[in-house]
Amino acid sequence: MKFKTFLASLLVFASATYAQDNKPVSLDFEARGDVQYRDIDGKKIKDDCGFKGNVANVILKGEISPKFSFAFRNRLNGIHRDYSFFDATDWLFLTYKPTENISVMVGKLIVNVAGWELYPAPIDCYFLSEFCYNFPCYQWGATGQYTTNSGNDTFIFQVCQSPYQKTYNALSGKNEDMYAFNLEWMARHGIYEPMWSVNLLEYAPGKFINYISLGNRFHLGDNMQVELDLMNRAASHQAFWGKDCSVVCQVSYQPTDKINLFAKASYEVNKSGADADVAVRNGTELKRLSGGVEFFPLKDKNVRIHGNYSYAFGKNGNPNGTVQDKETNVNMGITWRMKVL
Repeated sequence: MKFKTFLASLLVFASATYAQDNKPVSLDFEARGDVQYRDIDGKKIKDDCGFKGNVANVILKGEISPKFSFAFRNRLNGIHRDYSFFDATDWLFLTYKPTENISVMVGKLIVNVAGWELYPAPIDCYFLSEFCYNFPCYQWGATGQYTTNSGNDTFIFQVCQSPYQKTYNALSGKNEDMYAFNLEWMARHGIYEPMWSVNLLEYAPGKFINYISLGNRFHLGDNMQVELDLMNRAASHQAFWGKDCSVVCQVSYQPTDKINLFAKASYEVNKSGADADVAVRNGTELKRLSGGVEFFPLKDKNVRIHGNYSYAFGKNGNPNGTVQDKETNVNMGITWRMKVL
């Protein structure tokens, strides 16, 4: 389907949805373009340098009735010959909310593995840990969540397609169904905002890897946040604590309403001696340091200009992995968001 036809169809659908019963509906478009530079051990990677289109999203949200709503986000830049429409769709789900405390969501949505680094949309990400690059975080499934009367705590249970199903099937030549089971707690208590989860994910049929992921955010005043993600990964016949884990820390500071300064560091290691972790491979010990600035010239922050630098060093147990030893990245760009309807 051509982009013009696709966007026109969305606009007609959104307008018709709104006109039908005057139910709330929104249609948004957002895009980001970058100029970037990447080298590994002083060798320029030409395909990753120069001006690049990064992300173009269309987002549709609406209310069908007081208890039913829907949400849809598609990365238009992801639709090509080897990548289907649904592959390029981040989320497409229906929400049923029978009470103020309970919600049930069915469709394609984010996998509930905790960690603040995993939380932002791709358009808001610059440089990530090796785990994030190898974790397909949008999958088909069902999610139920309960929020306490105070609104301070939310408990989530999810059953979904395993993020590693597609990789396993591609490598094995099989067509297996694989699943993930996720239990997550999100809250806000004063300055502390936790996002914790325990997860069981099939990396091969009948074989599970366990995550204990502790995302922690601290609000130090109105203009400074500290995020600290701790994740441990383990499976059968694998040492449980500290052999396969990630630590990611980010500090963000807003000296004015228009500027956000941030610095980030990550450490990932897998010395388990096992092949259960297909996101951070055995033999990995990687560090990454990065920092940057975001500038919002408009009051509504619908335009963002950014600049970011990162340096990675250590060993990646996956020779074809994304993050490599002595890797330098520089990225500058602009993001804009537009409300169509």
